[in-house]
Amino acid sequence: MTTRSTGDSRGPFMGIPRHLLTTLLPLLEEATAGAIAVDRDARITWINSSYASLIGDAPERLVGRPIREVIPATRMPETVRTGQPRLLDIMEFRDQQLVVSRLPVEEDGIVVGALAFVVYDDLQPLAPLMSKYRRLQDDLAAARRALARRTARYSLSDFVGASPAALDVKRRARLAAGRDIPTLLLGETGTGKEILAQAIHSASARADRPFVGVNLAAVPENLLESEFFGVAPGAYTGAGQRTREGKFQLAHGGTLFLDEIGDMPLALQAKLLRVLEEQQVEP
Repeated sequence: MTTRSTGDSRGPFMGIPRHLLTTLLPLLEEATAGAIAVDRDARITWINSSYASLIGDAPERLVGRPIREVIPATRMPETVRTGQPRLLDIMEFRDQQLVVSRLPVEEDGIVVGALAFVVYDDLQPLAPLMSKYRRLQDDLAAARRALARRTARYSLSDFVGASPAALDVKRRARLAAGRDIPTLLLGETGTGKEILAQAIHSASARADRPFVGVNLAAVPENLLESEFFGVAPGAYTGAGQRTREGKFQLAHGGTLFLDEIGDMPLALQAKLLRVLEEQQVEP
């Protein structure tokens, strides 16, 4: 078998040389719940009787057809296009969930097709793993919904005022919205600094990204650093084994609004300045 390095985090993978297929296919005919091979155009070149029975057609009627016509949810075309294997993947087929493996087929270092086989067609033994998988999916969906709610509620039209001073503030706000730079808002309490911050965010190219506001006066001093920079697993006693993202990570790509920044301890202000200069955060 040949190996090839890729940019994928899984490292080097094994591609199946095309000449070995003639040896493998008879073995797969008897040894798996289903197996199928496609060419470089993702057309079926071979399918065993188990898979054909699962689909509900004869193997000879399936050969030559585009695989997406037969199995709409398949990712075989992606395997052919990228040359990346998927050793374990869950595929929905009609009312079943199948655990499948997909491998690229190579000839002289070039991907010329792909081979897939069903690892499990009965997921009952994998019920605990599937339950954890669904919980993770639900947690991810909930996190995305929460992130979507972190949006600005106000626009420049909500910043009321028609005096020359108010119009000048709006003009400067539009200038700030058009630039990717830190912005300092000065004003007495109750003059609408947060409304203006949200308005700048809404008028910027970051409007569809998170707006995260922090009232520094309301956060205990000993928690400010972890609140902003997050916590790496095991960073200190009681930190736990899960990464906790800070406000900088939560606002990534959007806007972080620091209210009452003058109340921040000077030592932490120096670290904040470094983030603004370097554009990097270390938990």
